[in-house]
Amino acid sequence: MAEPAHIEEQKTESVDTPADEVDRARDSLEATLAELRLTPEEEKALAPEINRLRELTKKLDETTIEIAAFGMVSRGKSSVLNALLGRDVFEVGPTHGTTTSRSAQRWEEGARGGSGLDQARLVLVDTPGIDEIGGEVRETIAREVARTADLLLFVVSGDMQRREVQALSELRSHQKPIILVFNQIDRYPEADRESIHAKLEDERVKGLIHPEDIVLTAARPDPVRVKVREADGPSKVVWERPAPTIEPLKARILDVLEREGKALVALNTLLLAGDLHAEIVNRKVRIRDEAANRLIWNYAIAKGLAVGINPIPVVDLAGGVAVDVAMIVALSRVYGIPLTRASAAKLVRDMTVAIGAVGLVQVGLRLVRSGVKSAMAGLTVMTGGLAGPLTALGYTALGLSQGAAAASASYVIGQGARTYLRQGCQWGPKGIKTVINQILADAQKDSIVQRLREDLKNRLKNK
Repeated sequence: MAEPAHIEEQKTESVDTPADEVDRARDSLEATLAELRLTPEEEKALAPEINRLRELTKKLDETTIEIAAFGMVSRGKSSVLNALLGRDVFEVGPTHGTTTSRSAQRWEEGARGGSGLDQARLVLVDTPGIDEIGGEVRETIAREVARTADLLLFVVSGDMQRREVQALSELRSHQKPIILVFNQIDRYPEADRESIHAKLEDERVKGLIHPEDIVLTAARPDPVRVKVREADGPSKVVWERPAPTIEPLKARILDVLEREGKALVALNTLLLAGDLHAEIVNRKVRIRDEAANRLIWNYAIAKGLAVGINPIPVVDLAGGVAVDVAMIVALSRVYGIPLTRASAAKLVRDMTVAIGAVGLVQVGLRLVRSGVKSAMAGLTVMTGGLAGPLTALGYTALGLSQGAAAASASYVIGQGARTYLRQGCQWGPKGIKTVINQILADAQKDSIVQRLREDLKNRLKNK
């Protein structure tokens, strides 16, 4: 019994059309690009990844559908694609590993039908064999192709080997539709062909491929002997290659694409955009971390130098705080979260308190050393410079010690501020004390203090 027209209309309205899915995918992609918020320097460094993300918009606009062929060597992947194209474009040959890189060709003859597929841009992609010599590079290529393709063809030429089943299972993890192509069927008697076909539907493949997605082809049949009678002469035997058996595969591909083509493009574009976005974000964080670490090091050394060569007590402490505040303001610009000097000063105070007893001891030592430094400077003045050589050695040693302590404290404060800014101006569940203590532990473990001391020592020599 037919349902009332208004119910059918409601059903139609409640189901998204492929065009709706493509529009939503395009909106999501544009929002992803807008939310990156990169600096000009980051845009330059991340240009290849950003261009790939922008190219996905073109893929949506053109409804570009990539159909990629996979399989072990000598299974006829390239021949299958050539047969679909109707001409020899992809390289084939008896040599092991003829296909060594990704190769693509537009399939203009494939687009047909009234579902909008005639406006699509179909692209056939050939890949290296999954068992090639030097397979690490080729497997990387295959994984990348599987990630970007919309429909996968897995080509076999007989009962599947264990490695083929494993590769098929890995491809299935990419969540793409797969057609299993049983190629070279011309090489088997009909009974053997049916037996192999039945095995391809057994338990090993049942959860990976639907029976209707197993298609038999003879993409490049072996030549056969044919008797040819010439017009004015005797007959002779020649070798001819029969026409390929490819129509069943072409029909299955187009059936899948006409039903799901635009939805596949929208889904796969968003999946790929998500992967690319994650790569861009991770690289952006690394770029900012590298810039932040350089900035922290330079400010720490600058603070150490200022403290190390300053003979006036207390003043070096105030100058050191000013350096720390300036460092945090500069770091906030690196992470795109500008802070005011007041906010930066509060952050310095919070981290100094979090450093705890270690921080207080360092402050006390700096006050004492500043006093000793001033006394030595005064002694030099009162003796008319006669005690200069004597005091210079002590002055330098104390200045280096005090400068190294100041640089170390600034380094810890800088790393704490970097963590705080990187996490969106939050300390996270561990809290400020845990973060600072971990930074102190890492500084000791990685000999950061010693490196700061050596760098500071070399720079003081040049003053």
